[in-house]
Amino acid sequence: MLATFKTINYRGGVVRFRIPSDWLEEYEDAGGGTFYKPGEKTGTLRVNVTTGEGTPEKLLTVDNLAELLTSAPENYGATPTRVGENAVIYRYEMPGEERGQSLTIRCWGILQALPPKNFRHVLFTYTLLADQASDPACMAEMDILDREIEAAQLSPRVGRLM
Repeated sequence: MLATFKTINYRGGVVRFRIPSDWLEEYEDAGGGTFYKPGEKTGTLRVNVTTGEGTPEKLLTVDNLAELLTSAPENYGATPTRVGENAVIYRYEMPGEERGQSLTIRCWGILQALPPKNFRHVLFTYTLLADQASDPACMAEMDILDREIEAAQLSPRVGRLM
């Protein structure tokens, strides 16, 4: 059976991406979004978007976006790869723990240059129980998320509208 998808126009189209059509959506008033398959012990995809300014003395371009990264992606071996005209994406996995449960957290970050001085950082995280990470169904789900997040569309402007 082929998976069907729905398109998420996050925060008015700042970022547009697809998730499986049976997933539920929850949004915080001033924060991120949460997406998950109904049921117990399912993974949870979260997205959060921040916008900022580079330094006034340096024009912000796709070539110097990686300078904005914190050390976390580098510590986990993430290497930024160019996607589209003005963005780079990086991906890494890290361990986590909640209420005594070991977790696996896959992170995707997209940094977008919004010249002349602004940038956008879109952070996706997918959290699941550590013992589920090697389950074939969960691995297939993460492969889908890899593909769909890499294909995400970003607004070319600061603000909401695409």
